[in-house]
Amino acid sequence: MSILNKISNCFKKNIKNPEEKGNKFNAHEYVGKFIKQNNTDIGESIAVEKDRIIVKNLDGIMSLPIEAVITNTENIVVGDFNREESLQLGKEWFDRKDTLKFDEKGMLVK
Repeated sequence: MSILNKISNCFKKNIKNPEEKGNKFNAHEYVGKFIKQNNTDIGESIAVEKDRIIVKNLDGIMSLPIEAVITNTENIVVGDFNREESLQLGKEWFDRKDTLKFDEKGMLVK
């Protein structure tokens, strides 16, 4: 084993259960991509919140469920989803994203 490999191994995370790694989803793989449905652009992904993709489009902000994703390559292709619910959840996300919250002592809370 080379010295470079030994140093690299020191900084790697120790994954106890390799099956858990496959279940976690990497938000970075979903942000900054164009979203397509039936070969039509519906917007660009700007964030991920829990199990939903936040999408900016002409109608405003949408919140698409991850379950609607068919493929995630250069573009994200989605299948059917409830558009009205997605627009409503997207609006709620937009309204609360810039809201500052403070505790009883006046300290900023995340």
